[in-house]
Order: sequence, then structure tokens, then C-alpha cells
Amino acid sequence: MTTVTANGTVLGIESFGDHDAPLVLLAGGTTMLSWPDALCEQLAAGGRRVVRYDLRDSGESTTTDPQAPAYTLRDLAADAAALVDRSAGGERTSRGSGSAGWSLR
Repeated sequence: MTTVTANGTVLGIESFGDHDAPLVLLAGGTTMLSWPDALCEQLAAGGRRVVRYDLRDSGESTTTDPQAPAYTLRDLAADAAALVDRSAGGERTSRGSGSAGWSLR
């Protein structure tokens, strides 16, 4: 695992597969561990670069006061978009699990 800055926020990420392969960004849950290693490895074996990451306030990502977070759901979506822009060299696919109906596509 490593950290990167996306959307002005430090995010903990883990990558699987070839850096130059088409990107699959896995977003959702609270931590990157919501996406099992076996799934990430299987996707990477299919010729993809898989990136999973910790949302703000979890794992290795930036933390703030949990009683008064200074960000919105839109900020979380902007984090994901910035991470895609930062990580993808070409083709990209994003998949996410919902948080109150929220989903990446």
C-alpha cells in the first residue's frame, strides 16, 4: 500500500497489475479492504490495472474530525475522479458500491 494526493487529499491506495494496462478503479465500502485481494488479483490477471483505495477518514487516507467532517459526498466523488485522472493512462472503468444510492460509473 502507498499514499497519493488526489483532489488535494492524501488517499491510501493499493494497485494490482501492469501500470500501463486499462484502469479499473474500485470504490466503495469504507476501506480498500472492502474489495477482496482475490477479486483484485483476478481482475488484474485479466489484463487490467486495478486500484482500490481508502475513502477519507479511513485506513491510510486523510482524517478529519469524525464528528464534524469538513467534506461532502461531492468531495468523495471528486476524490475518485481525481484518482482516475491521476492513475489512468488510457482506457478506464470505474465500479463502486453505493452509499445512500451513490455509485460510480
